[in-house]
Amino acid sequence: MHSFDDYYYFYLVVKHGGFSAASDASGITKSKLSRRILELEARFNVTLIQRSTRHFKVTPLGQEFYQECEKLIQQVECAHSVLLKQKSEPQGLVKLSCPSVMMRFQIRQLLNEFLKAYPQVQVEMEITSRRVDVLHDDIDLAIRTNFEANEDSSIVVRDVIKTTHCLVASPELLKGRTLDYPTEINDFPTIVLGTQRNHYQWYLHRTDSNEQIDITLEPRIKSNDLAGVYYSALDGLGIADLPYLTVEDDLKTGKLIHLLPEWCSNVGTVQLVYASRKGQRLVMEKLIEHLVEGLRSAAEGHKGYTI
Repeated sequence: MHSFDDYYYFYLVVKHGGFSAASDASGITKSKLSRRILELEARFNVTLIQRSTRHFKVTPLGQEFYQECEKLIQQVECAHSVLLKQKSEPQGLVKLSCPSVMMRFQIRQLLNEFLKAYPQVQVEMEITSRRVDVLHDDIDLAIRTNFEANEDSSIVVRDVIKTTHCLVASPELLKGRTLDYPTEINDFPTIVLGTQRNHYQWYLHRTDSNEQIDITLEPRIKSNDLAGVYYSALDGLGIADLPYLTVEDDLKTGKLIHLLPEWCSNVGTVQLVYASRKGQRLVMEKLIEHLVEGLRSAAEGHKGYTI
């Protein structure tokens, strides 16, 4: 494909009525404009402009070609304005993924604030606990809680804040019994996140000492989504390990009971995962900034988070 620069040079010369005027208006030398248009005419074996030292006239073919070049330049200017606007105001589609419980308790309010602040932004959400591949699954931003070190160097993984988990059960399940030591967990059915593992364990440590203990589980219920764990615990089907943020209101109302509060179970890292910082759209920059600031602000002094 030939360079569109030649079309632009021809457009300038015809628009300004001559090579000297086009050169003065654009800053492109008169010799370059003349040479490139001669090359354009030679390439297609046509005459677009009849010129002499005193004469400048656009041929009928040149006039028709000018009209098409004008349309092309207008389209380019429209495309350019889209890029300029993108740099000044967040807009466009963002595809994101987030687990359902995390969306409800941590992300929903922050995302709503962002969308209300920037009405030109559209969001396509995949609500899932599946560990998405942002490159393969065509996701702009994955929001997740991770319990292991990241090993994928091909993507950006930004650690935002840490969340604490706790062991909970319904009064219906406990029937008035209290647990004094972690091994008593095995007296009850348990509910776990994840369906593809061969072994399930909870790793507990005391908050007031270095004592640790691993509890091997034979779970009654396995769920691929944290919502399944939460509702099963709420319905009295077993003990569950859940984020404190998820069960905070239920602990206050007595729908769930915090078991072994002196022991801490999982600590998860809330992460934002995306493909690259290079050439990142303004909407992504602003959304990531908003989520990071919002999550860290919510973490200040809150029992559900830890430093």
